[in-house]
Amino acid sequence: MINYRKNLQVMNVAQLIEFNMQEDSPFESEPQLLGVYHWSGEGLRSMHKHDDRLELNFILSGNGTQVIDGELCNVQAGDVLIHNAGVLHDESLMVCSNLDAWCIAVKNLKLPNRPVNELVPKNFSPRIPCQTVAKELAKLYPLVQHYAQQKDSYQIANDLARSIVLIVYKVINSAALDMTYKKNLIVEHVRNYIENHYAENLDFTQFNKMFHYADKYVERLFKKVTGYSPKQYVVRRRIGKAQCYLIYTSLSVTEISSRVGYDDPNYFSHKFKKIIGMSPYIYRQKWRELSSGSVPSDI
Repeated sequence: MINYRKNLQVMNVAQLIEFNMQEDSPFESEPQLLGVYHWSGEGLRSMHKHDDRLELNFILSGNGTQVIDGELCNVQAGDVLIHNAGVLHDESLMVCSNLDAWCIAVKNLKLPNRPVNELVPKNFSPRIPCQTVAKELAKLYPLVQHYAQQKDSYQIANDLARSIVLIVYKVINSAALDMTYKKNLIVEHVRNYIENHYAENLDFTQFNKMFHYADKYVERLFKKVTGYSPKQYVVRRRIGKAQCYLIYTSLSVTEISSRVGYDDPNYFSHKFKKIIGMSPYIYRQKWRELSSGSVPSDI
């Protein structure tokens, strides 16, 4: 005999949620998924940037330090690191942190009165503490990858990626985040100069002359802010650009070496392995096994 009273009680406990109106999107232009990556020690990259995309990196577990837009940034599980378009970032300092992280790359995101592909304003810290929504994010990122790899399922992957962006955007708007992310003008000047000339032979003594400071002052200040001396910063910028070439082009290692400022491919390979932990050849192979996404337009 079926107990109808018991079934009725269960139905009464259930909650029905209906929506009578659609919430307006905060975006003038909706984000579109370009790529999704699951990375750990093998997927870390040295100093690089993308002009055509925004990246949201979710730290699933582990901790460490990144350099984002020239500033040291300590991160932990549950954080989301925002890499706005055109912003230099360096993941290589996290290589020994038992890191497990996800990244989605999107394009065409446009918030009112903001540049395209800028999710956090320039005066915000790029580290967004998302521990309160970490469980949701930990489920969404793998689903994006799952559907991105399925035939005719891009739209599902894209909608899931858009959900991630909206969740993080909500955290940014609701939390009392650090608004004191201010640049040191001297360091910014040196960084901009390096960005325009990193593939050339640089005279590092000229940085002190630019500002009429005593020897080593600018170097000490630069290292305090960025974690690197100007010379170390140049090397990591070169290696980061080389990683972009290795991942997104079929250029030979010799050609890449020349493009990033090294005349000797063997010396370039030595520097690359010292920072990344493997040769350029092995790195190219491993990254292509790990990655799923499109080629940036700024290579």
